[in-house]
Amino acid sequence: MVLKTYKHAPAHLFVDDQIYFFTGAVYQKRPLLETQTAKEIFVEKLFGFHEKFDWFLLDWTVLNNHYHFMSDITHSADMPRMINALHKTTAFHIMREMKIKVKPFWYQYRDHCIRNEEEFYRTAMYIVFNPVKHGLVKEMKEYSFSSYTSRFQENPEKLKEDFARYRPVETDEFRVMDDF
Repeated sequence: MVLKTYKHAPAHLFVDDQIYFFTGAVYQKRPLLETQTAKEIFVEKLFGFHEKFDWFLLDWTVLNNHYHFMSDITHSADMPRMINALHKTTAFHIMREMKIKVKPFWYQYRDHCIRNEEEFYRTAMYIVFNPVKHGLVKEMKEYSFSSYTSRFQENPEKLKEDFARYRPVETDEFRVMDDF
């Protein structure tokens, strides 16, 4: 286990063979991910880099100016390289597709090592509920840029049970860094 601190960025804890929650935002909260094409590019690259780095993507969502995902990671030392590659590649392809030039595109990212089963489920439900939280849709099933659909197709009863038990309510014990 290694904790790295940085002068102008959040600290990062590196623990191998763990589940991590990640969140990242477009610089100055600009809605550069609001188009379907931008979201599709992000999702394609997210899945591609998970395969390249041999990570297992558990839950994810892409919104208009930020993203969340949770992954099972073998080598935590790969985290900065993976996130940097994801940010660099998605910024390049989205700017090219939208015919814009913005610098910087991405702001910092945050990561959090999941500590227990309850935190895992609360975080998973938080991720899939995020489009509703931010007012993009009224119901989770209406949003196609998240893992909700695959979770629902796999086992709708389990998803309903998990959501009822671990509904995404922030408390003092459970707080997600999401000021977007």
